[in-house]
Amino acid sequence: MVARRRSSLCLPLAGGVSPADGGAGARGTVARATRRGVPALRAVTGPIEAGRECMVGNSDRNKEWITHRFFRTYDIAEKLSHVAAQPYAFIHDLEDLTIDFGVSEFVPPWQKVTLLHRFASRIAHDMFSEDTSGPYVVRQYLEEPFKVHTKRYLPMDLAMRAYGIDWEPFKVPPPDGEEVEVRPRLWAWRESNKVANACYEYFWETAFLSQAYDDLLSCMADEVFHVVFHNRVLLAGLNSFVADQVAQVDPDDLVEAPEMARFFARNGRLKRVRIPTWVKRAVFFREHGKCAMCGRDLSNLLDVLPSEQFDHVVPLADGGLNDITNIQLLCQKCNIAKSDRAIIPGKRYRRWFFK
Repeated sequence: MVARRRSSLCLPLAGGVSPADGGAGARGTVARATRRGVPALRAVTGPIEAGRECMVGNSDRNKEWITHRFFRTYDIAEKLSHVAAQPYAFIHDLEDLTIDFGVSEFVPPWQKVTLLHRFASRIAHDMFSEDTSGPYVVRQYLEEPFKVHTKRYLPMDLAMRAYGIDWEPFKVPPPDGEEVEVRPRLWAWRESNKVANACYEYFWETAFLSQAYDDLLSCMADEVFHVVFHNRVLLAGLNSFVADQVAQVDPDDLVEAPEMARFFARNGRLKRVRIPTWVKRAVFFREHGKCAMCGRDLSNLLDVLPSEQFDHVVPLADGGLNDITNIQLLCQKCNIAKSDRAIIPGKRYRRWFFK
């Protein structure tokens, strides 16, 4: 029997998950599977190429457009909001970032696989791992007149199909268990570990090791970014947690990691790196050309807007990152008024229409 553990990153989903969203109701009662030494967060700790596009089954997916499948996009966003609000409540799941320079993947400046992409991939991966314990998605097929055939699938396999990824789905074995008396004259079905163990083995030894799985997480993270990038408060929470870990890096330890040392100043903080045009434009259009603090119109300044108008929400002096998720647009007055060491994400958003 495989011992199983439930990750606290996967919060209960309000109202369960519909099969169309990749689930089948409320979570099952079988405890989670341990990872037996397998890196649990491969989607983050392994390389994710910044230039990868999810071309599979998505002919109009290119550098300019994104076609949403909305497969658990808002479930992942909800969990991100919990993690951002109270990251240390999830420290068991984020522990790898707090030891052995675990935040090294966030250090290189201005990556297009952003901090938000990496956290979204973590949560999507953890959800798929949870799914191996069931409940599973049931599909019924009419194979011949009056004969219905039932098949069960893992949500991950349905996600592969939704994104057009070439993948042979795993056929979840039929239910295996027995009726047990939970209290006098009340019986209930209790599933054995046989099915969950088979799903667990498939997930970790086949799907997890595949390029298709990396592609899936990349597509899902892209969609989450597209939805969540507007939420400066959430982004500030995630950046604050990572900044805490960066601030604890001992400069002496960087001697043994020259490929990382080049990103750090002598004080152990990240060097200020010129903000690339693609970051400026993305942040500018997210803010609709308005200062995130006071709402001043800066729309006529895009072509000449200096880098000083783009504020690191979590300052570099506090361990902040050179990451698009850590940048907001401020007018000169608000930027000067904001302390170099203050973490103040703008909470003003322009309405889509006037009331």
